Amino acid sequence: MKKTVYHLAKRLGLFALSRRLMRRRLLILCYHGFEVADESGFIPGTFMRADTFERRLAQLRRSGHPVLPLPDAIERLQAGTLPDNAVCITLDDGFVSTGTIAAQALAKAGFPSTLYVTTYYVEKQVPVFNLVVQYMFWKTSRKQVELEGGDYGIEGRFDLTDPAIVQALRTAIIEHGNSRSAAMRERICRKLGLLLGIDYAAIVRDRRFSLMTPAELQHVERLGMDVQLHTHRHCLPAGDRSAAMREVLENARALQRMLGKECLHLCYPSGKWQPHQLEWLQELGIVSATTCDRGMNHANVHPLALYRFVDSEAVSDIEFEAELAGFAELLRILSGRQRRSARLRRLINAVGDPVGIPEPSRASAA
Repeated sequence: MKKTVYHLAKRLGLFALSRRLMRRRLLILCYHGFEVADESGFIPGTFMRADTFERRLAQLRRSGHPVLPLPDAIERLQAGTLPDNAVCITLDDGFVSTGTIAAQALAKAGFPSTLYVTTYYVEKQVPVFNLVVQYMFWKTSRKQVELEGGDYGIEGRFDLTDPAIVQALRTAIIEHGNSRSAAMRERICRKLGLLLGIDYAAIVRDRRFSLMTPAELQHVERLGMDVQLHTHRHCLPAGDRSAAMREVLENARALQRMLGKECLHLCYPSGKWQPHQLEWLQELGIVSATTCDRGMNHANVHPLALYRFVDSEAVSDIEFEAELAGFAELLRILSGRQRRSARLRRLINAVGDPVGIPEPSRASAA
């Protein structure tokens, strides 16, 4: 139904009208990983096909939207000098496929971008444990599995045709693994792959769930990606100021070692944020922070709580065009729908004026 409305609105000229009405707003696009094997079928909201991404970039070129570096766009948004219909491109996490697919396509298009990198898995250079466990249960054709030996945090024979049981198994194994060492998580993945009939060695080999190396991050920077902060372990605890600030500082120090530069722009892990966290980020000197709250940015949006549109394989071409034209944003404004982000933003004034994979716990960092 939504796509039908968008197609009709476009034919009636409403996309062109909304583009004029929303021209002073900044649209920040968000991407994650890109398909190496079959990841877009596994999590279409996270992994995008290369041809889909290329269509997005082609649409940006055709539409004539100016694509700006994020720091420049934020500064010009606040100064009131932003060019009409400006767009920024951001990418989260730092998957290998971002370097091999997205960075190449962006360089060819001549578009700048910001890459928010979580550094734990950059340093460890093993596949992201949580994704591997979920993928194996999604991929397997086995009807049941028997877990024993204490490696999984749960034991017994389980029916894999029951989605509720599969969800409980995934959760239990991930929670157990994230409390163990990196070596133990590797052991869990290898053994689970054998039980479920999944080739874990192939996952390691093609790096579909791995993050870039420091050298690869340096390479994508040379291609035009500005590497920035995404916390060290992909978490920013809302209830623990010291732990949250430590996550950002570890991330910043790791990127300083890898890239030799100071990073001052951050993306909230999974886009989750709370108003009181803005004060913590201000203390750390963070200049901007992006959420995953859908919307466009105007001059009054706090730079530490910026809206983004999370594009993905699950988003159709016409839906992407509606966001790009500002028509989807216009509908959100006219409908008066209350968004969680709007409620949170009403609390920002209590913080003061300005000047996003659950990851292994600190105990399991070895």
